[in-house]
Amino acid sequence: MLVERDHQLHTLGAYLDEAAAGHGRLIYVSGEAGIGKSALVNTFTASAAPQARAAVAYCDGSLTPSPLAPLRELLPTLPPGLWPDDATRQVILTSLLGALREPPGSVPYLLVVEDAHWADQATLDLLLHLARRIHTCRALVVVTYRREDVDAIHGLRQLLGDSASATGTRRLDVPPLSRDAVATLVARNAGSQPLGSGVDVTRLHEITHGNAFYVTEVLSSGLDTVPEQCRDAILARVANLPETTQQALEVVALAGARAEVDLLEELLRDGLAALDDALARGLLVEADGAVTFRHELARIVVAEQVPIGRRIHQHRRLLAALEARGADPARLAHHADAAGLSQSAVAHATVAGRRASDLGAHREAARQFERALAHAARLHGTGLPDEQIADLYWSLGYELYVTGRIGEASVAVEEARDLWEAQGATTRVGDAWRCLSRLLWFEGRNADAEAAAEQALDVLEGPPTPELAYAYSNMTQLRMLTSDSAATRTWGARTLSLLDSLEEGRARTELRAHALNNLGTIEVVAGDRAAGIAMLEESLDLSRRAEMHEHAARAYLNLASSAIAQRRHDDAQRSLAEGIEYCTERDLDSWTNYLLGCDSELQVQRGDLGAAERSAETVLAHPSLASSAALSPLVSLAHVRGQRGEGGYEDLVTRAAALAEGIGEVQAVAPVAALRSELSWLARRDADAGAIATTVVELVERADCPWNRGSVLRWLPQGAPGTHREVAPPFAAELAGEWAEAARLWESLGCPFDEALALARSGDADALTRAAGIFDEIKAHAGAARCRADLRSLGRTPPRAPGRTTRDHPDGLTRRESEVAALLARGLSDSAIAERLVISRRTAEHHVSSILAKVGVGSRRDLAEWYAASE
Repeated sequence: MLVERDHQLHTLGAYLDEAAAGHGRLIYVSGEAGIGKSALVNTFTASAAPQARAAVAYCDGSLTPSPLAPLRELLPTLPPGLWPDDATRQVILTSLLGALREPPGSVPYLLVVEDAHWADQATLDLLLHLARRIHTCRALVVVTYRREDVDAIHGLRQLLGDSASATGTRRLDVPPLSRDAVATLVARNAGSQPLGSGVDVTRLHEITHGNAFYVTEVLSSGLDTVPEQCRDAILARVANLPETTQQALEVVALAGARAEVDLLEELLRDGLAALDDALARGLLVEADGAVTFRHELARIVVAEQVPIGRRIHQHRRLLAALEARGADPARLAHHADAAGLSQSAVAHATVAGRRASDLGAHREAARQFERALAHAARLHGTGLPDEQIADLYWSLGYELYVTGRIGEASVAVEEARDLWEAQGATTRVGDAWRCLSRLLWFEGRNADAEAAAEQALDVLEGPPTPELAYAYSNMTQLRMLTSDSAATRTWGARTLSLLDSLEEGRARTELRAHALNNLGTIEVVAGDRAAGIAMLEESLDLSRRAEMHEHAARAYLNLASSAIAQRRHDDAQRSLAEGIEYCTERDLDSWTNYLLGCDSELQVQRGDLGAAERSAETVLAHPSLASSAALSPLVSLAHVRGQRGEGGYEDLVTRAAALAEGIGEVQAVAPVAALRSELSWLARRDADAGAIATTVVELVERADCPWNRGSVLRWLPQGAPGTHREVAPPFAAELAGEWAEAARLWESLGCPFDEALALARSGDADALTRAAGIFDEIKAHAGAARCRADLRSLGRTPPRAPGRTTRDHPDGLTRRESEVAALLARGLSDSAIAERLVISRRTAEHHVSSILAKVGVGSRRDLAEWYAASE
């Protein structure tokens, strides 16, 4: 019987009642390892069996996850034939949701997914899909996870955040046991175990911190003292079992999170009877045709202490038995790897990697290809063909690319290229050069990207091939990125013309999607907007239907970024929301980062500086951020700090300018120049603002982008030569000195900062007063301060400034600085503060320096004393 878990059991029961009434719930049950999450859900599941269709599935932390493995464990509880074996992810999600909405006999489903901190990305995507729709189902889905194992950036942390506002999701914490609860367990144990009632309860509670697993293992171990390490307790308990049972435990531990009964019957020398003592003493449990350790921690301890020779032997036996059963390739790859059987490891990991990639679990796919290559290195020169090794590097390069590990992706593709070059595989070499061109662009090395693109063409020119078409489309993309509409259309036409000579199939579909994406983007930006949007939407539709994840992500990005550039905010918001969800579900970190960077731009335009800051800092905190993906959030964050008058933006501007120089495209250079001019204007350095704009006039004049051109030309000094190229209407009004009209246009577009800027630059006192009010509303304090200063210089009394957050704090700290100060006072490091607030370490360091200066103390210790006194 559980102790101190009545509240949790009652809560789960209430949620099951709601599910039975058609108001489904997805419950996240959290707690540290060994705290009793599994015991809680197992007890609840057993008690709920008469009134629910219950099933439990496990995420396996002992091996690289197999996509949707937990779902396969739940299938016997669901109606048969829900989807075919080759079903796409979308078919699976739709079918599952339909089943949960109409359970047989209206008896609700109770589905438990244990240890979600080990879940593969496809399973996390499934849970997110359910979380957002579970309120329409007759189902209770319970998801357990360890708080300490939730990654700061990826996986479950993202799921928890993305589903936090969903109608049907709830959180349930499993806290440590109190001293009284530990005393209850000790009393129950008295007389039945070697450790009787003489246990020091207080000492036991202090050492175990109320962890239920540690308490029970210590009490069950038979030790006459409380061990400092729970591992000792587990091994002591195992040592009291018969030798045949100990050997059987090793097999169960090495089999993974679950060991099927028929598998154990085949492998155990003394049959299933060897497990009787372990089952009787509660080390193991049997359910649904499988045997598992009651606690995963115990399984890990037992597996780790198996001697190396015996461990390899058992993994080989497990591999052979599972191969005969046609087990999941990810599971086979794990055992082949642990057994040191490199040939099998390469074969199974390759299949597992391709399956994971197809299902959108790209991080898992990368790990499998890395495993395959590690074993391929051991086989080099012993029969594994170089062509096969090159294909593995190529596959790994793609998975690393889409998950944002751009530098590593380049290394993998270069390895593949060199192997193909040695074999004389010219077409593959050319395709590798084309791929490297893309990766170099991501790294912000545009000159090298252009050179690699030319190299690809030199190698591939000749008869029509898909690789040559891709090289053409890559050139189309590079020209589109430089806003050269004529060259983009020329290369795009060559691509589409070449496609006509290719056979129907996936390659042709992929190339058409890529080419339409490039052509559609340039038309939206500099040509026929309606035609361009139609091309982008066709590209997106082709990509989604064919499960071409990267191409769909690019379509979302270009739809969003072009809408943001043209201040079409509703269109941008729609593409961003759909695109971020799509990319997050498929591990497309590179694209998620780009889209979040675009979101920071959108929020700056809308005047929501807080939302812009959050999106920008989320991207900049990413551990493997591509250089080119950092540009938008750097610019946005500098806008936020500059407009608020907070300072501390100089480093952001320096980094952004360096990236823009390396990229060299107008879409990179113009935003940075516009930012620097804006910051100069806010600081009342109008001459500097004009000088900065002058330096990039030649570039923006060449590019076919009226919005980027206008964002720079608006800052040119009075009397500077006008442009002979089109600029967007609000900028055209500004250049004509029609400030009121410009302000009206900006207001109609939902751009309050630009509206206020146009009014402020008019020099008219009434317009300056209005501008100050708008700046105040969006908390652009620097702009408001400039307006008030300009009004004073005109002899006018400026409107009174509203209260600011820094004025509410006696030492002038901003809201964010107050949060950082509280964490500093608790002794957190810069890195810990950055993780807690989801900001970059550099940003945390900036806040710390600002706080110390404002408060007037010289050290963190002094700050802690100041904080304690001020509280």
